[in-house]
Amino acid sequence: MLRLNKTSLALPFLTILAIPNVAHAALESCGGVFLSGDSKCEFRRQQDCEEHCEVVSVEESCAASLYTSCESGCTATATEECTEECSPVCVEQCTVKSTESSEQICQDQCLSDCDTKCAESANPECCRHACPHTCNRKCEERCHKDDQAVECAPKCVTACDGTCTSTSETSCQVECQTVQWESCQTTTHEKCRTDCTDKGGAIFCDGQFIDAADLDACASELSAKLSIQLDLSARIDTHIDTNGDGESESVGCSIASPTAPKGGLLWLAPAFVGLALLRRRRN
Repeated sequence: MLRLNKTSLALPFLTILAIPNVAHAALESCGGVFLSGDSKCEFRRQQDCEEHCEVVSVEESCAASLYTSCESGCTATATEECTEECSPVCVEQCTVKSTESSEQICQDQCLSDCDTKCAESANPECCRHACPHTCNRKCEERCHKDDQAVECAPKCVTACDGTCTSTSETSCQVECQTVQWESCQTTTHEKCRTDCTDKGGAIFCDGQFIDAADLDACASELSAKLSIQLDLSARIDTHIDTNGDGESESVGCSIASPTAPKGGLLWLAPAFVGLALLRRRRN
């Protein structure tokens, strides 16, 4: 009569205990791919990023910053004499160029005086940048860039008010900025920005691209059949350096990590069957 050793009888069942039974599924929403429950899947965001840097003119930067600091002490208004002298000339020019706005007329007349003023200035270099900047700013504040259809006479009233104010304030601005001009020029400003274009994303499982027409449907099927959880949202942070401090910031993208697959307790079933047969054998 053949005797079976209890130890040898238990070995097959111990082998069964050591082999997990991993779930498998064919996923129609994921392009018909066949995956197992221990597959590692992730959503990868795709974007094109490009960094743009430009060295801003030191003179232009100084003219802009010093204009602001000098503005409080250089407040002026148009004089009647200047306005009366400006109006006839303005109407004549406006008649020839009727498509110009009051802002454009103001800038043209104000800028025409800059060469003469700067030639007589104590600091011509400073003046060549401060004068145009002052003309443009004051004409923007007092005039309009969308009144081309307005008749020349009323349009010139506005344009001459801006021109005379800009002209009188230019001298003050140049004198004020000259004091700080050299110290301002010692700083070079570099502005950088990073632009990103979002191009969507794709699902990858075990490093392979999943050809899914509907990413949401594919993610839902992965969750339902294999308990693989995916977060299809991603956060793209684009940092733009516009303060001219010379430091450019990079783009950071954070993508949620996929949840680890749940194997469950499916592999315990064969073990319970083996233990039951062994108990019956002992009896």
